[in-house]
Amino acid sequence: MPAATTTGHALLSLIALRPNWSTYELTAQVHRNLRLLWPRAESRIYDEAKTLVRKGFLHARREGNGRRPRTVYTISEAGRAELDNWLATPAEPIRLQSSALLRVLFGRLSTTKQLLNAVDQIRKDADSLFALGRLAGEEYLAGTATFQDDVAYRALVFDFLFHHAKMLQDWAHRAETTIADWANHEADAGPAGIERIRGLLDQLPKPTNPTPQPLPPETDALNGRPPQRPRPY
Repeated sequence: MPAATTTGHALLSLIALRPNWSTYELTAQVHRNLRLLWPRAESRIYDEAKTLVRKGFLHARREGNGRRPRTVYTISEAGRAELDNWLATPAEPIRLQSSALLRVLFGRLSTTKQLLNAVDQIRKDADSLFALGRLAGEEYLAGTATFQDDVAYRALVFDFLFHHAKMLQDWAHRAETTIADWANHEADAGPAGIERIRGLLDQLPKPTNPTPQPLPPETDALNGRPPQRPRPY
């Protein structure tokens, strides 16, 4: 099994591609390139780099004699072996984390305004992804990106994030339209929700994996009842 964390493997990968980066440069690259895929606090990056040195996966070297000397890193043979070991293991499943979607999930407790604010945050997330994609994409087209040599791989991730952002944007529009419709057709909201789920189930691709474990049963309070929109506060 790999001896480093996924964050450690990300740092090993960055240093394998670009030796002699300082911790500051590593942190900047993590913030720039990984924050959408593997967000971590700046302090975690510093601690992780020290851990990789302690385990013998990185070599650390002090540079400069002035007022601001820096530590730069190169990957060791043990680090490359660890990276190879990690790349040979199965990737972990994607985990979605969204405070806004949690609020929609428990939307019956919210006012209409609070619910729409949560949906709007998802639209803002999409807008941010589009803005970042525009900046990064223009760098690659200009040939000035830091990882220009890796453009074939970066383009695949660019494709994923573009369509992810488009999905968020499209969903936000559908959600706002649906919530607005509840004000006029509240009694029909439950049956309409069932039909929405039915229509989406019909579009699901045929399963290619073993049948998943059944979900735990819903409570009676949530089973088949229409949303009560909105609470009077």
